[in-house]
Amino acid sequence: MTRTFVPIYARILDTLRQRIAEGVYRVGESLPTEAELVLEFNVSRQTVRSALQKLVAEGVVERTAGRGTFLKRGGAAGGEWNIGGIEDIIDIGFLGAYAVKSVQTVTAARNARIAGVLDVPSTGRMLNVRATRSIAEGPFAYSSLYFPEEIGERLPRHLFDQRSLVLLVEEYCGIPAFRSRQVASATLADRSVAKVLGVEVGEPLLVLERTHFARNGRPFEFARVLYRTDRYQQVVYFSRRDEGPYRTPQQRAAQMEEVGEPLARRRAANSRGTS
Repeated sequence: MTRTFVPIYARILDTLRQRIAEGVYRVGESLPTEAELVLEFNVSRQTVRSALQKLVAEGVVERTAGRGTFLKRGGAAGGEWNIGGIEDIIDIGFLGAYAVKSVQTVTAARNARIAGVLDVPSTGRMLNVRATRSIAEGPFAYSSLYFPEEIGERLPRHLFDQRSLVLLVEEYCGIPAFRSRQVASATLADRSVAKVLGVEVGEPLLVLERTHFARNGRPFEFARVLYRTDRYQQVVYFSRRDEGPYRTPQQRAAQMEEVGEPLARRRAANSRGTS
């Protein structure tokens, strides 16, 4: 079995994230000191500091000299999640309590759309993991995750409710998520989903479908997650590409043509000069 190296500070970081998500540390309260974390995890002070600095960089905690490390309002314990990269998507895996409902092998033939997304042949099989994620008020997400069988069979079942599955793929298969595609839509809760999420049949739900890709472009995980909108919000920030006044797509295309024509003429001239 191939297993990639996971830095010690990353394991400490995972533990702290989980505790924050579960409400062990409250907004405005101090986290354990560096010295306390050194004793708890039996590591060096620099290792602990690396984990805490990562939380600071993510905007989850703030550190004040002489006072300690404090959980910030709007951090990972809230029902709002800021998405800016793959790491942020993985971080959602540390929000709340994760409970696996079923683990089974399914055929591609009976799940043709998902098999197509994962490039699994019609005669192939996939691992399917269904689970809920809950906060203090109750469940807020119901997920159904799929992996090609050759990847799924290498994942340790006893860790499914302890670590994000996309991280298990990285650690046990040596395949980190390099690119992810997410599609948002909406649906109405059917009877089975309503029972799991504790909502009325017909209640509107947010649907997020995510596909994780390896560096070589191969998809290795597909997830379909149903969210209660009263307990979960996902926030995406957008930045302006260009400074100055807004230009329409036609204006931008025309500018590209103006820039491109002289370059094309120079290339053509160079080509004639060397022929």
